[in-house]
Amino acid sequence: MSEERTRPPEGDGNAEMWRTILTGQDPSLPALRRRFSRIPSDPRCKMCAAPFRGPGRLVTRLMMHGQSSSNPMLCNLCFGNLRKGPGGAEIEISVLFADIRGSTGIAERTSAGEFRRLVQQFYLLAAKAIHEHDGIVDKFLGDGIMALFIPVVTDDLHAIRAIEAGEAVLRDVAERQLVAGGVRVGVGVHTGQAFVGTVGSDDRLDFTALGDTVNVAARLGSDAGAEELFVSGVAWAAAGRTDVLERRHLSVKGSAEPLEVVVLREAAAAVA
Repeated sequence: MSEERTRPPEGDGNAEMWRTILTGQDPSLPALRRRFSRIPSDPRCKMCAAPFRGPGRLVTRLMMHGQSSSNPMLCNLCFGNLRKGPGGAEIEISVLFADIRGSTGIAERTSAGEFRRLVQQFYLLAAKAIHEHDGIVDKFLGDGIMALFIPVVTDDLHAIRAIEAGEAVLRDVAERQLVAGGVRVGVGVHTGQAFVGTVGSDDRLDFTALGDTVNVAARLGSDAGAEELFVSGVAWAAAGRTDVLERRHLSVKGSAEPLEVVVLREAAAAVA
């Protein structure tokens, strides 16, 4: 993920409106997400949590919240609203990245169909763990997943929820068939200021997060070993965690000081 690609947009005239929405000061979106979250099933709209599968699909389609053909991660109504009021705001969030370790080797020793099945099973289990901890699946990244934990969904508990989701991902993907297929996963979590809002234009518009916080979370996710969760010291402190666990220091591009990282492993996550 390049520095240029993740630089936040400048000069956004809708920043205050977006900040009100993203921090949960506008109660309409949290209320809508709560209602839709009671209806099965995943996947869901990034913004309003309208279900795109199962019985809920029929209900939300009648309410104009059916899955957008332009952006499958959003419903038609949310995508339309984002096009009318594009922009965003810089707020504090937590970001999670989870990746399959050694996916190239797995692909080389299995058939294309079997590799796709393993990756899809990883997606399903990881996304479920993220949703259950109030995260928003932002992207599927080939052999990885990116998730956002934003105050509009989590209140001020985004760091806590992100770490809990990371622990849950490690536990859940230690499923027998995935392990037998050679799937091992590393996870990273970081907390900080990020631009959250829309990027792109017209029919290519997306809702996402950009900035150094996202870059650092991606770095932690790529550096974590198999069955390890790397949590930045910033995220650990924001979550109020005081566990005495292994700590490391990683060099991060653009930072003069090494980043302190707390290391959790799948066995510890299972106990937690």
